Amino acid sequence: MDDDEILEGEIVDDDQLSAQAELLSGAGLLSEEIDIFDIAATEGPAYELDGLSIDQIEEITKQLDNRSVRWAIDGNPQLLVHRNHERKADEVFDLIFGPEE
Repeated sequence: MDDDEILEGEIVDDDQLSAQAELLSGAGLLSEEIDIFDIAATEGPAYELDGLSIDQIEEITKQLDNRSVRWAIDGNPQLLVHRNHERKADEVFDLIFGPEE
């Protein structure tokens, strides 16, 4: 494996975090490695968080928590969701950003 290659669900070293991932870490939203691998192992969806503000991500995670959705955010940063909660996660994104066209 290439040193620059990042596997889905793998947290990167702190010195390799993007500016957004650093903000997520500062907000306490980056998950522990064990939680990331636990969720990633279910082969559920991964949502790219590039371009989203910390406020938007906090709202997403709050809505996911309200619906008892298991989630984790890795250092890429991606929001990983348990496979059994994909529908609920899609509903949260539709609620916040509107339905996909």
